[in-house]
Amino acid sequence: MANYREEQIRNSRRLARQILGAAALLLALIGLFTVFGWVVNALRTALDDSGRRASYADRLYGMVMLDPLAFDDVNDVDPGVFKQAAIWGTVYEIQKNGESLDQYERDPDTGSAMIPKLEIDTYISNLLGPDYPITDGSFSTEEFVYQYNEEKQCYLVPVTSSVAQYTPEVEKISTSGGKMYVTVGYIPTTSNSTSGELSLTAPTEPVKYMDYVFTRGENREWYLSALQESEMKVEATPEPSPTAAVTQDTQSMVESQLDSTLTGAASDVDAEEGVQETPVQEETSESPTEETTQEPAEDAASEETVSEDTASSQDAGSDASGSNDAVG
Repeated sequence: MANYREEQIRNSRRLARQILGAAALLLALIGLFTVFGWVVNALRTALDDSGRRASYADRLYGMVMLDPLAFDDVNDVDPGVFKQAAIWGTVYEIQKNGESLDQYERDPDTGSAMIPKLEIDTYISNLLGPDYPITDGSFSTEEFVYQYNEEKQCYLVPVTSSVAQYTPEVEKISTSGGKMYVTVGYIPTTSNSTSGELSLTAPTEPVKYMDYVFTRGENREWYLSALQESEMKVEATPEPSPTAAVTQDTQSMVESQLDSTLTGAASDVDAEEGVQETPVQEETSESPTEETTQEPAEDAASEETVSEDTASSQDAGSDASGSNDAVG
């Protein structure tokens, strides 16, 4: 009885150890899968920079939409370029957040939105850095004249006009030589018509690429320092169908012309041969007629000769008889 009880206790302990081991193994597997998921997510986050590219696309929206010329130093660029980019970049951010320009006060004379100078200056500082000198005052571009209201410290922005030429699409972000290169594709937003209306058939692929060069500044933040033409180029997309159709039509036209030319040449040769053969046939047909016509003539001449010979013979016979009579 005691042995049975001890064996039962040992079995219970063995079962408890097995359950404990299974639970530990399960927890270890759960921990392993959890760590593996963390690693995968970390790698995915490190490799997928779509969020970073989207943030730079928003940051550069005001610059891309105006398509400024390339430059090597921001200090060599007209400050009005960055002011205009900051104004429309601010408008873009407002609309992207689901807000409207109605939140701003309107100028009673022009109806323009009065965007505070502080917002424009903040946009420029975030783009070019806090060391970039910002000057206040009205400025003009090829499209508009932006009035500055000194009293209310704001810029008058026309809200009914559209100046966006392109929208950005950041293709890649790379670092080289202590600089960061943001390659941006320019996607047209309007048609080439003079009206400037949005085109539903406008291309959705970039038509060119530019590199926005950033350098580290205060607090190790990246700030725009230059704008260059990118080594990435737009690949020319051939249109095989129209080209093939034109080639086929051209080839068919050439073959048709050749066939017509050969047919015309063959017709001319046949016509010439017909003209040459016709006289031969007439001569051939006339030859028997001439022979037939000449033979009776020869027969008549022969008959006349025979009749003359006969007459001569007769005359000679009569002369001979007359001579004989005379002799007798």
